[in-house]
Amino acid sequence: MPNNKSNKKQHKRSNKVSKPRKPPTLKQKLKKESKVVKINDLAWKPVEIPDNLGDYTGFFGLEEIDGVDVEVVDGKPQFVVKEDKTKGVEGGDEVDEGDDNAEEEQEQDEDEDEEEGDHIIDEEEFTGFDDDNEEDENISKGDILSKETPNSEAEENRDSSELKHNIFANLELPMPDDNDIDIPQWSENELGVSLSPYTLNGLANLNFTTPTPIQKRTIPVALEGKDVVGKATTGSGKTLAYGIPILEKYLQSLDQVKQNVNDKKINSPNGIIFTPTRELAHQVVDHLNKLAQYSPLSVRGIVSVTGGLAIQKQQRLLKMGPGIIVATPGRFLELCENDSELAKRMSSTDIVVLDEADRLLQDGHFEEFEKILELFGKNRPKNKKIIDWKWQTLVFSATFSRDLFGKLDKQQKPKQKNQRQQIDGNSLVQNDEIIELLNEKLNFKDKKPVLIDANPKEIVSGQITEALVECGATERDLYLYYFLLMYKGSTLVFANSIDSVKRLIPLLENLKIPAFAIHSSMEQKQRLRSLERFRAALEKNETAVLVASDVAARGLDIPKIDHVAHYHLPRSADVYIHRSGRTARAGREGVSVMFCSPQEASGPLRKLRKIVASNASNKRLGAHNDVKLLPIEMDLVAQLRPRIELASKLADARISSTATRKEDSWVKQAAEDLGVEDLHDLDDFEDDIIKKQRKRQEGKKLTKNEQNKYKYELKELLARPIRKNNRRSYLTSGLQNLAHQMATGEHHEDVVGHDKVNALNDLQKNGGKIKPVSNEQKLNKIAKLKEAKQVKKDQKKKAKQKRQELRDGK
Repeated sequence: MPNNKSNKKQHKRSNKVSKPRKPPTLKQKLKKESKVVKINDLAWKPVEIPDNLGDYTGFFGLEEIDGVDVEVVDGKPQFVVKEDKTKGVEGGDEVDEGDDNAEEEQEQDEDEDEEEGDHIIDEEEFTGFDDDNEEDENISKGDILSKETPNSEAEENRDSSELKHNIFANLELPMPDDNDIDIPQWSENELGVSLSPYTLNGLANLNFTTPTPIQKRTIPVALEGKDVVGKATTGSGKTLAYGIPILEKYLQSLDQVKQNVNDKKINSPNGIIFTPTRELAHQVVDHLNKLAQYSPLSVRGIVSVTGGLAIQKQQRLLKMGPGIIVATPGRFLELCENDSELAKRMSSTDIVVLDEADRLLQDGHFEEFEKILELFGKNRPKNKKIIDWKWQTLVFSATFSRDLFGKLDKQQKPKQKNQRQQIDGNSLVQNDEIIELLNEKLNFKDKKPVLIDANPKEIVSGQITEALVECGATERDLYLYYFLLMYKGSTLVFANSIDSVKRLIPLLENLKIPAFAIHSSMEQKQRLRSLERFRAALEKNETAVLVASDVAARGLDIPKIDHVAHYHLPRSADVYIHRSGRTARAGREGVSVMFCSPQEASGPLRKLRKIVASNASNKRLGAHNDVKLLPIEMDLVAQLRPRIELASKLADARISSTATRKEDSWVKQAAEDLGVEDLHDLDDFEDDIIKKQRKRQEGKKLTKNEQNKYKYELKELLARPIRKNNRRSYLTSGLQNLAHQMATGEHHEDVVGHDKVNALNDLQKNGGKIKPVSNEQKLNKIAKLKEAKQVKKDQKKKAKQKRQELRDGK
């Protein structure tokens, strides 16, 4: 018996529709209920993932389809378009009784259709039930899909054609007029090779008026088709050094690309660029897109293939035949192994690039990259005139020496080398060991690749001023806060552990410093969002901080990074080089400051400076004397200490409560999976280390009242200005006229009585070099310590004798 809601709804509809609807025939029902479609004809839609979702590994970029089911027919899966079962065939009589919202939405849709005055057919009425016409029974498959699901085949075809249009939209882009391009440094006379007007026009519009040393030396050789091994410091323009040759190769094959598009053939890429990290891959794409927009290779012609994004979407993009692919080895290998046709297309590439090659060739990355090279070798077409027998290889990095990868905290004896080898440890010139290693792994097309060393004398850019802050291991927070407060600007803080990154964010936020995190445990979407928010904060504030693990040390090109702060000393010298290279990019100057404990200064720091000095081929560099001490005003540090103590307590409480909550939920879930109901005896099975960790975390927890108390106290401290020399006098008194400073805008924003300061200026002005201690100074210091100990011992002896005399006298 039909329910009351259905009766009311049916009655309402009967009043609205002048002509009663006839029930569908069996054939119409079958047509409507199930339609087999191909996977490429489905209407894929992106899935919006909420920001508060914790772990969704591999689901960033996920897409979904509605109204589609999968049926296995003869052992093969088929995609079937099916109707929504919650909607009845006869206009909604079979809607779920408990779903009032569904009824209201359906009635609202009907009202909107009638108000428009047009005979709009609902999704469930695609066969035209109002007309008993035989033509309705013979509606074609395309018509059914277009009526049943307006967003399916028609929209997908439209999206597909739009995607193709976007990829090849610039193929007919007119050639720019040479007379309108004025960049003489890129001319054939200066560069030694002629570049396309498209490329020159793009360089002119991007204001790249002068090629960097690595670009000037690499581009002519690469355009000749020779293998290249190039070394240059970070931020020296390596991306365009290999990007321009690939773009020129695409422009040379433009006629063939157009012919393949007309013949509906998928083009092979002209260049495949491999990077060790996802962030670097996306950055390379963005960098090349800026130049590609001025050429027939549009921005859609460059595709990123990395983990953390939907693999189905990447497969569809690769079927469009992009000209340049930027990939991480893992995801690229996964795609090629699962698609033989794709592997053949990728094997026909003209150029293979290894960006940050030192990391790509290390264990882990190279195992995947080696398999990729094997696939290329097996699938590359033979005896084809338009394809060379072997691809061209371009290899780039800032570091190549093996010495740079040793652990700084391990005591290992350096290999015995003659003076010449020691000087040229990181140089490519006359370094047969590096070339043999690269040739063994990459099997170059040329017997001897062209070696280009743009910076043989330095591995840390000369534009970077290196500095040191000596502090106790437990005082890093205090001195980092002092640095960020005193020296305004953008700062990239590197920590060795993810836990440290997670802890520093709430610490700095409590101190009202905009801080954002990026580390390897974050999903790709979260990392990209952090970078976007950091860039946005730089535009709004004088100070912004990005706290990162070493996942961000390589390749990230964030404009206008003023300072790099090493919260922890890096574990190896090459990491230090790439970390420091995040500042002083594109000709700017920057500061790299290390926060170092006395224990680290006598071990890892000394070893780091020796390795960097020996590989830099610069005799003036020693273990310490090339690093400057950052000037510290201890009276200001003392005033900042109470702030840090409160902020640290609040940050530790937040981290410990989160960790404890996650651990408890994990234990409960595990117990539920195992069928364990009583968790009271769980403590008896816990390891001692786990118990200690749990107690330590619980010891850092704060009650709600304690949290509110500390927050209030911290708020009061932050509202109270820091004063130079604890100054409390009038504005116009003393050596510093505060009124004049405020009127001229030269005063420090957070420190009363202090001028505006700049880290780079302070280091260059004060010079603060760490002076090497001579043996004579060491002996004198030891003698003074012995003398002080003896004096103290004599004083104790005299005091003891005096007490004894007093006792005897009594």
